[in-house]
Amino acid sequence: MSSEEAPDGGGGILAGLLAPLRLPERAVVALDALVDAVGNLGPMRSELTRVREQTEPLDELIPRLDRLIEQTEPLGELLPRLDSLIEQTKPLGELLPALDRLEERLCTRLDSLHGVIVELEGNDSHLNTAVRDLYREVADMHKTLSGLQDDVQSVTDRLPDPTRGPLEKARDALTGSGDQEKE
Repeated sequence: MSSEEAPDGGGGILAGLLAPLRLPERAVVALDALVDAVGNLGPMRSELTRVREQTEPLDELIPRLDRLIEQTEPLGELLPRLDSLIEQTKPLGELLPALDRLEERLCTRLDSLHGVIVELEGNDSHLNTAVRDLYREVADMHKTLSGLQDDVQSVTDRLPDPTRGPLEKARDALTGSGDQEKE
């Protein structure tokens, strides 16, 4: 039985004696809040466990990261060289438009040269035809001259008197045999 339920009214004395042991209202509210917070600790604990499991591989990554940093330190020395190279190549960027113009002019000249070459090839073909025709004509003239030399030789061979007369002199001049006899 609690002290408040006592029929003789003695509960009032006991209640009065226990009053200093009773907690103030604020303390009770705070204790209730603590109980609620303790109830939330279970899900927080499972969340912390999950985070810890996810971050465990990071312990292995830290030495790898240190090695990677050590390996990339020489790259820091290359940066000034790279900057220097970039500075040195800037004038090349200014040359590109000039090279483009030069390329356009060269293409124009090549196109005109191509036209001249095509024209010269046509002229060459015409000249080749003319040279072949001249060669045939010279060959025909050579045959004619050979025939005439043979005719002169046969005529002079038939002369009755081999003394040096006008016909023999003509034969020597035409055949060139008179020069050989003098030698």
